[in-house]
Amino acid sequence: MENQRALREEISELKADMEYQIETEKTETEAQISLKEDEIRMKEGSISPYKGGKKMLKKKLKKLNEKEQDLSQTR
Repeated sequence: MENQRALREEISELKADMEYQIETEKTETEAQISLKEDEIRMKEGSISPYKGGKKMLKKKLKKLNEKEQDLSQTR
């Protein structure tokens, strides 16, 4: 997340710098911005499966805890 925050800050700085650039520099800067935005999207995409897995594991843990309680009550 910190890395994404740093990338977003770099993008903001690049966009601010574009105001003072000539057309060829603007094109190069836009390409850099695009690459950084792609990097952010890739990282966000790689995080999503872990979030889903975490939810699934929490549900399994909850069910196991419930079963444990049921077993302890029947003894």
